[in-house]
Amino acid sequence: MLNRHFSIYLVAYILPAAVGFFAVTAYTRLLSPAEYGVYVVGISLAGILGAIFFAWIKLSVSRYQAMSAEVDFRGTAMVAFGLTVAVLCATTPLVFLFRSDVSVELLLASMFVAIMANAVDVGQEFERAKLRPYRFAAISIVRSVSSVGFGLAGIWLGWGGIGLLAAFGLGSLAGIILNLVGDRTGIARFERSQFMQLARYGLPLTLAGLSVALYSSCDRLIVAYLLGKDAAGIFGVAADLPRQFMVMIASSVAAATVPLVFRSLSEKNSEVTRERLTESLELLLVVVAPVAIWLALATDQVAGTLVGVDFRAGVSALLPTLVLARFFGIANQFYVQISFQLAERPFMLAAQSFLTLVVSVALMFALVAGYGLYGAALATLATEAIGLVVAIVLMHRAHPVPFDASRLAGVAASAAVMAAAILLARSQVEGTGFIALTMVSLAGGLAYAAAAWLLNVANVRTLSLRFLSRYNRKPLGA
Repeated sequence: MLNRHFSIYLVAYILPAAVGFFAVTAYTRLLSPAEYGVYVVGISLAGILGAIFFAWIKLSVSRYQAMSAEVDFRGTAMVAFGLTVAVLCATTPLVFLFRSDVSVELLLASMFVAIMANAVDVGQEFERAKLRPYRFAAISIVRSVSSVGFGLAGIWLGWGGIGLLAAFGLGSLAGIILNLVGDRTGIARFERSQFMQLARYGLPLTLAGLSVALYSSCDRLIVAYLLGKDAAGIFGVAADLPRQFMVMIASSVAAATVPLVFRSLSEKNSEVTRERLTESLELLLVVVAPVAIWLALATDQVAGTLVGVDFRAGVSALLPTLVLARFFGIANQFYVQISFQLAERPFMLAAQSFLTLVVSVALMFALVAGYGLYGAALATLATEAIGLVVAIVLMHRAHPVPFDASRLAGVAASAAVMAAAILLARSQVEGTGFIALTMVSLAGGLAYAAAAWLLNVANVRTLSLRFLSRYNRKPLGA
């Protein structure tokens, strides 16, 4: 079931990632760095608002609905979400008491994005927890395609960065409508006991969610503050490229494995839980490592082909460092931090996230002031590495997660083969463009696939031979 669910979730994340990658390519050609910088700042504000007000609902649902398949938390979660929206609308305008220079247009757009994006995300957590990957995939794809369609329309109408923000919110609204219309099962009524259960677990995680959101946004905001919106736009594109591919694909692994881990934990089956965790880490590295190698080593071809002229030089210089930083962050967020949720130790997650935020802000101000945009990339790399080390140390006091070196060696060897193939291909092609990017990408991808098959990484050879054996046994015309 894990492999089947993983393949569905992989499609659910890869297709939106591909659409998002197309969107970045289009947006960087249609907007100036300053206009794109408005969008980057607005999305950052929406992320902060979402973490402050809605993260506790999402994190609670992802745990308790997965562990209690027979209990329906949707009615309680909807009431909690409605109350939270009321609090958000009542308190966010207070920001004008402290910063009268904040754009009303930008703040309202960010609030709209925060509400719509988190509403669809909460609905998706229920789909994951109830092990309904097909509905999850449909909603995810509709949301992504709608957002890009609305975004291109907003640019055509001349709305710039604000138009992109509105488009993201409208795309999320399309996902919400599909979720509500497509689910014909009855929704249970609000239960006070459920609400208290979600609040006890989730509210302490608000600090963790806020720290993560501030950390994810502060780099762009600090760059905008110190270097201007043009620099923020360039840094935002360079940071978004690894996120569009690496984080999206890592999310597909988490979507398939984490609910099953919680389910086995609720059944008090420690051996199955350990095996699920081991499979999760192996799958995580199998799908993320080749993308990281491709982005880091084919940087010139990726940036020179897929982003606008005004962004290319900066993105090409920053991308390798940011890819390595994102790799550390993925290992932390999608594997090590599961330990704190398994042990129901939300304050550990909050402490680790808050420490990471403090380190990030300190390093960003110091290195951006001294080294400009490259200093921002170095600060991100150092922060992610420190955050991963701190999480591993704390993990041993929560619920230790396994690291099976023998199962990860094949991933490392396959990645090394891919790196060599990309470097060889780069030496044979000149310049950038679609043909150069295709040649380098095919060389690396085929080398990785061949090495992974020969080494039977994640049982890929066993599963493929089993599939072929079953296919060959089918009678003609069946």
